[in-house]
Amino acid sequence: MLLGVRQSQLKQVAVVTRNRQFTKLFRSILADWKIISVDDLSEAKVVFAEHGLALPADSGEVVWLTSMPLAKEHYLEIPISLTRLYNLLETQFFPTPRRHIRVVVDLDVDLRIENNWLTGRLLSLSDRGGRIECPMELSRGGLLHLDLNLAGKRLRIPAEVLYCIPSGDSPGHLQPQVGILFKPDRERDFNLIRHYVLKTCIETACARSGVAFNDPCVSWLELPDDPWG
Repeated sequence: MLLGVRQSQLKQVAVVTRNRQFTKLFRSILADWKIISVDDLSEAKVVFAEHGLALPADSGEVVWLTSMPLAKEHYLEIPISLTRLYNLLETQFFPTPRRHIRVVVDLDVDLRIENNWLTGRLLSLSDRGGRIECPMELSRGGLLHLDLNLAGKRLRIPAEVLYCIPSGDSPGHLQPQVGILFKPDRERDFNLIRHYVLKTCIETACARSGVAFNDPCVSWLELPDDPWG
């Protein structure tokens, strides 16, 4: 147990399936979201279990993983929506739940601010916004345009500044960091970013757990079709 932290405060879950590869992959996804996986089901606040398995009576709250909807019990239907999983965990463990999955990235991005072009870096990404490193501080509410290559596709998207962390205020970063909210003209841009975020989440978990991206267990997870084919 972590020093100074009560067991009830830990973000602990358990994963119980007959598919060892999927269990490794699922735990890896949880680790990326700072959720601790434990073997003792009585220590878990939430137990994700393959439907039909027998569980001890002192298990935490059970969320069944099932290929068919259930009438009364809590469940996630296979293939599992990562968005539903993320929202469930955020609701369970955080007083102010986030709605959108974020992934860490490191991508070059061209920024157009009024009539000026700057070069920055995209540091984190969700389907609704992100955080960029920028050569200059930007005012909250200001508008800018991003031009970046996302999975081999050129994406040009307008955005609004939500906040700006001045240079030197964030450890390890010499330039200002800017939080942005995307304001695309096309719904397809949202869908493209969402597909990239979900695929990156799965690929990162595969690499961490040693599970190949083409392993059959990955089919337990839902990945929307690429909107650009």
